[in-house]
Amino acid sequence: MNPQSTQTTALYTVREARNVARNEWDGWLEGSPGGGHILQSYEWGEFKRRQGWKPIRVVLERDGEAAGVGQFLAYNTAPVPGSLWYCTKGPWLPWDDEEAVRAFFEGVREVAGRLGAHTVKIEPEVPEQQEDVKALLARLGFQRARYDLNQKTTLVVDLEPPEEDVLANMKGKTRYNVRLAAKKGIEVIEPDDFEAAFDTFYEWMRSTSERKEGNFLRRPRGYLHGVMREMREAGQGHLFFATHDGVPLSGMYVFTFGEKYWYIYGASGTEKRNLKPNYLLQWEVMSWAKRRGLTHYDMVGIPKPEDLHEGSSFWSVYKFKEGFGGEISDSIGCLDLPVKPLRARAWYRFEPYYYRLYYKLKNNVFY
Repeated sequence: MNPQSTQTTALYTVREARNVARNEWDGWLEGSPGGGHILQSYEWGEFKRRQGWKPIRVVLERDGEAAGVGQFLAYNTAPVPGSLWYCTKGPWLPWDDEEAVRAFFEGVREVAGRLGAHTVKIEPEVPEQQEDVKALLARLGFQRARYDLNQKTTLVVDLEPPEEDVLANMKGKTRYNVRLAAKKGIEVIEPDDFEAAFDTFYEWMRSTSERKEGNFLRRPRGYLHGVMREMREAGQGHLFFATHDGVPLSGMYVFTFGEKYWYIYGASGTEKRNLKPNYLLQWEVMSWAKRRGLTHYDMVGIPKPEDLHEGSSFWSVYKFKEGFGGEISDSIGCLDLPVKPLRARAWYRFEPYYYRLYYKLKNNVFY
């Protein structure tokens, strides 16, 4: 798309929003069908820019008003010529309107090709069972990606009901542990001194990762510090601690956007686990979210229950999250649109090696 808009249908205009302000972009995103995702926010795009990605923001308009948006992160994939465009947890479109969806991706294909992309990877939060949307995307040229870069199955807790109903929807054991922790004197705080709190939290993350099978801590300290600090400064990230007699025992870090929040990181020490601090921590953050008008709590990622078995490395994580009464949500995952077929085919073959090499060189996952 040139600096001016590109008219793609009688009803819809698709354009690259090159100089859009943060508040305007986030307003479009929050107003999009479904309310958007933090990883499509302006601030997330700017954070990833500092990690070597280039955010490219595309808006679908009808009658001069935003009808859908997608933030694509472009990354040079040398030695495969060109770039990969990754629309993390997006785009956000009126999926029940075929003309709108078709117009959006025709526009995206045009600008991506002109700017040298070989592949456009999307990750829409469209339910797995929505066969009509999957069929439409297939007609538009999308193919199932080799990998899902984020987990496609999650648990979502509805915070719209009164607090007593949210609590009643939890498993009995979870509810008991929430009350036990409160009775034993656990308190939940949002620390004022972020730097000191981060040091404590990161040490928990590091030691927890060493205790667990699979070494799940795949981000370096500098990356974690950067994302947690920068999103906090933007008002979209919050670190909470569960404490006892003033001593931190466990913590969780959440992202917020619009009416939603996401459980991004969690970790704990080894002391006083019998006081069940993690349970009250979750509950108090739910209460905090309700006071802020948030209605949607995404616990961010679980393996499919049918893929789990008792004793597996993520079994305890799944059972902990499940106890808070959320509904399982399964999206369609990552899809790839080949823009330049020969280069896209080369990327598809090279992709697993590229990810492994990237991790080896940077001690960080690619995305």
